[in-house]
Amino acid sequence: MKEMYCGACSGERGCTDCGKTGFKKVYASLVDFSVADMLRENFGETERNTGNGTAFLRELFLAADLGTTTLAFVCTNEQGQILASYGMENPQRKVSADVIGRMDAAIHGAGEILKKEIREALVKGFLFVLKEGTGRENDEAEAGGTHRIRIAMGGNTVMQHLLLGYPLDGMAKAPFLPYSLRQEERLFSELFSDTGDFGQCPPELRSAKVSIAPCFSAFLGGDAVAGAYGFLTYETTNVPQTDSMCYPESGQDNREHAPVRLLLDLGTNAEMLLMANNKLYGTAAAMGSAFEGGRFAYASELFSLIAKARKQNVSDETGLLEEPYFTEEFLELRQEDVRVFQLAKGALRAGIELLMKRAGVMRSEVEQVYLAGGVGAFCEEEDLFTIGLLPEDFSGKVRFVGNSCIGGLISFLKDGGSMEHRDCDVMNLAEEPEFEQEYYRYMDFNK
Repeated sequence: MKEMYCGACSGERGCTDCGKTGFKKVYASLVDFSVADMLRENFGETERNTGNGTAFLRELFLAADLGTTTLAFVCTNEQGQILASYGMENPQRKVSADVIGRMDAAIHGAGEILKKEIREALVKGFLFVLKEGTGRENDEAEAGGTHRIRIAMGGNTVMQHLLLGYPLDGMAKAPFLPYSLRQEERLFSELFSDTGDFGQCPPELRSAKVSIAPCFSAFLGGDAVAGAYGFLTYETTNVPQTDSMCYPESGQDNREHAPVRLLLDLGTNAEMLLMANNKLYGTAAAMGSAFEGGRFAYASELFSLIAKARKQNVSDETGLLEEPYFTEEFLELRQEDVRVFQLAKGALRAGIELLMKRAGVMRSEVEQVYLAGGVGAFCEEEDLFTIGLLPEDFSGKVRFVGNSCIGGLISFLKDGGSMEHRDCDVMNLAEEPEFEQEYYRYMDFNK
């Protein structure tokens, strides 16, 4: 049986993301790949079959989340059931770890390199989930007929510009104007024919239609639009639930009631989207390494340790650890870990408060909070309130939804409509006079 490795090391080195089972290695999620989608091995034919024994995977959906740190891929059948999933490190990190550095590099001549890197990686990811999802090698004929493939992708605005080769000059300085915010429709061959692995792609993949999500603004990209489509503005009913991906609940968008809903996608950046009074409000804030890329494999580990420190009065309301833990460690928690978390916490809470103020709603009016991103992996809901990451008014209203971008993209592919968004009132926190005051206010913990 073929050996399989995680996208972090490709089998070139041993790493904690590779697990060994029997005589084969299996993929595991990267530590910051947040869907909790371990690759599903040993799928039976009944899970791939539509039920009549001959119509074998008549339509396949492929979706990709173009994350700054990680690229996430899924392959589903036409019912939206996940057949394969995969996470790999974004190869553009070799140029820069963040979008600011990549944008600067592109402006100064590295745009073609960055475009080539992301396109090569996307082809590899799509080929992998397609092969695993159908249970066949790329050059094997499919039993029981052919299938049609549709693809959707979303990422932050810079990532999508790099993929499409768009100029980034307008986003490098105020007023931060993207080259385009439109939904793009391309053929797979148009985007990827010059990649090294294109020759391995089966005909149905080469001819597939690719939808690239529109963006709200320079700071709220296609991943935010996809999340909003899936969890805040999605109106199609009969959307299934699965073990490894969370989709909107059937009939959740009731226009007569118009519930107030909040989507928080927390990673290197935090995208915050609020649906209130049938209008969408959005903002974003930098989170640093608090939720991705820090010392802890999962943000939940950090949350748990800080919650214990608070409960045991090891830290005060300013976040200061008492001796001997200030110079040593409390369990595995260091003072700098608390400070990094507080910076992210202050920005997130300030963003939530100002967003609700803009919409004219109170915290108690929010009926559902969708928490997406790596934060939801193994997180205890109680910890979120103990450490003040979320206000107490949200207690009992939180739903962990994994990768909201991919969830929304699959919903879009099933729906067959358009992701072109309704108007979104986008707020730039840096321009809000109250942001600094709220930021420092929420850095502290409750007494």
